[in-house]
Amino acid sequence: MGWKANLLYLVIFSCFSGDLAAQPWSGVLSTARATNWANAGLPAALPDGETSPNPWTPPARTQCGSTISAGASPATINLALAACGAGHYVLLGAGTFTVNSSITMYAQSGVTLRGSGPQGTILNVTGSAYIDFGIAWAGGSCSWASGFSPGTTSLTMTGCSGPTLVAGELLLLKQCDSGYSGAGCATGSATDNGALYICGDNNACQFGSDTGTNNHQVQVVYVNSVTGSGGGPFAVTFNPGLYMPNWASGNTPLATWITSSSSGNTPAPYGNGLEDLTVYTTGSTTNYSVYLNLSYASWVKGVRFIGSGINNPLALNSAKNCLVLNNYFFSDIALDGNFPAPLQMGSMSDSLVLNNIMTSGVPWEGFGSNEANVVAYNYGRDTFTMYYEVNFFDHHAGTAFGLFEGNQTGIFTGDNTWGTHDLDTLFRNYWSGWDPPYKTINQRGVEYDAYSRFENAVGNSIGPGPGTSPLSTYQATSGNQGFIFAFDNQGNNDPLVLASSMRWGNCDTVTNTCRFQSSEVPAALSGNAVPFQNSVPGMTNLPCSFFLAGYSSINCTSHPSGGTGLNWWKVCTSWTTFPTSCATSQAQPFPAIGPDVTGGPYVNGTAYDIPAAIAFKNLPIDANFQNSYGIVSSTWAGGTETLTVSGLPNTTHLMGGFQITGVAGCNSPAGGEFLMTASTATTISYALASNPGSCGGGTVKFPDVRMFDEAVYQNDSAGGTGPNAPTGVTVTAH
Repeated sequence: MGWKANLLYLVIFSCFSGDLAAQPWSGVLSTARATNWANAGLPAALPDGETSPNPWTPPARTQCGSTISAGASPATINLALAACGAGHYVLLGAGTFTVNSSITMYAQSGVTLRGSGPQGTILNVTGSAYIDFGIAWAGGSCSWASGFSPGTTSLTMTGCSGPTLVAGELLLLKQCDSGYSGAGCATGSATDNGALYICGDNNACQFGSDTGTNNHQVQVVYVNSVTGSGGGPFAVTFNPGLYMPNWASGNTPLATWITSSSSGNTPAPYGNGLEDLTVYTTGSTTNYSVYLNLSYASWVKGVRFIGSGINNPLALNSAKNCLVLNNYFFSDIALDGNFPAPLQMGSMSDSLVLNNIMTSGVPWEGFGSNEANVVAYNYGRDTFTMYYEVNFFDHHAGTAFGLFEGNQTGIFTGDNTWGTHDLDTLFRNYWSGWDPPYKTINQRGVEYDAYSRFENAVGNSIGPGPGTSPLSTYQATSGNQGFIFAFDNQGNNDPLVLASSMRWGNCDTVTNTCRFQSSEVPAALSGNAVPFQNSVPGMTNLPCSFFLAGYSSINCTSHPSGGTGLNWWKVCTSWTTFPTSCATSQAQPFPAIGPDVTGGPYVNGTAYDIPAAIAFKNLPIDANFQNSYGIVSSTWAGGTETLTVSGLPNTTHLMGGFQITGVAGCNSPAGGEFLMTASTATTISYALASNPGSCGGGTVKFPDVRMFDEAVYQNDSAGGTGPNAPTGVTVTAH
């Protein structure tokens, strides 16, 4: 199954259908600096024979059993899940379910837990409970004796212990960090080889102070076959092939796996889905509300996460080919000043995070040891936390070949807080450099800290939108803020960060140009870095996408409005009845960001809002999650209204949208949403064209959690010879 599924995707998604070796990034990036990102997301076929039409669309399923009524216990839900066969879903009715013990998605494979929509079904997760996709029952490991070349799909294992490895299991391929070897990677010391330096939780390479193991390079593969018996040797075939070029016997490579049952000899759970409900976390004592772990080809889709502020709403770990699609995250409903990332990824391979709204916390955190994942078309904003960062943080060691495409948020940081990163690519993102209203704090665009090497930034638009303070420096080094790009910013004296970086076709608000400059291409590296140099591209006409390669029929020069064929690109912007009856919708240009884009509202016209941003700006506010704060007094000056408010929460960094009731003059338009332009421990400011008089005695309603349903995203039908124009376009001021 495995190699056939991957071959099918290569045929479908290659821009050059006659040449499987050709990739959409060919001619821009060297083959050493990129990979086949069409592998990310759901495979074309699941082990049970179900098929997925594309990597972001799960297979169709039928209901199993009767609908479970609100109030049913987690035990009842678990029994229903375990009783279902593959290709089915368990349906939860409208209402609230108290999840005070964990829901176990791993008791079977190929089953979806589906709600009656996020506005209808609420899972109230509390205490030590969470929704768990995988169980770690027993672990096995073997030494890895042969099969180290990039692209290799087989290896020989010896010296095995633990439960027997079987086909259908997930194999975690690991090796010791640079300079280490032996049992437990305990022999040696961190050694910078001048190229792919893998190091983490080690003072030799980190800015922080953590300690840990010395094996941060991990690729998760799916086992197709295992031959051998007893203690081995075993011959194992897997897919896809090896990504990294530095696998070597001297690094003590190790293959490990974790069984999901006491008997062993059990394939990994696969094809399990969580869909169409709200996960509301209160009083939690766990690190996450949903844990998508130790699973193959599973997904979380159409879920509204409202987090407690002390945990990550969704964590992904030690899994492969998983999908996170069309979700809405509000991380800190407790308003307690913590800064949980809506989504945290670690030890993941070939997974796809697509078209999500991420608010109220650092939007995305890379937790290390990730390879060949795609994080695309996600929208992050409003980090009203103690941590002033609307930031995609590649935050831990061992990440490689990640693709970040089409995202819209403030900042990207490949930092060395806990170690090194290599070979990640930023393509056609809009990095605004800030998160209003605190635009003067940590204002920056793209930051590569020490040991973030061979990084690619292609076709991005970087800089604040209209009416904001511009970033002031194009290229910076240690300790600066206000930059478009920074290299080795935490001051570890690693000149290879800048020397090895590939920048091509990025647009910015400091130079006010889109830069295709040979001086920003690492065409002449030296020493061990030579294999990763990149020729100066002979093209400035960038592809539409580095992973949506099947959409080469879209003309990336004329930028039509819509007509993509993507089933999440068109967005409903108003409803007769939410969410079932859409009145007007809007399809953005595709691609929405890049040097060949014109007429957009950001970065000199080179960037439009992506679908998730359009959805956020038009989704109704859910009054069920608003608190009331009394307005003591108010002042107005020069188009800004400042309210003095009693009992404000999270006084460190309050921001985002709010509503006002009780004073008509200050609530114009009535029932509208206002966006904070500044705040203190006792005040909130917002734009108001004229003096409304006193607002004292009114009420501030905050926070503005959105009502949500993934039906807001609609199929953007292909336009044939000419894509469709947007229909029923509405404009909402924010």
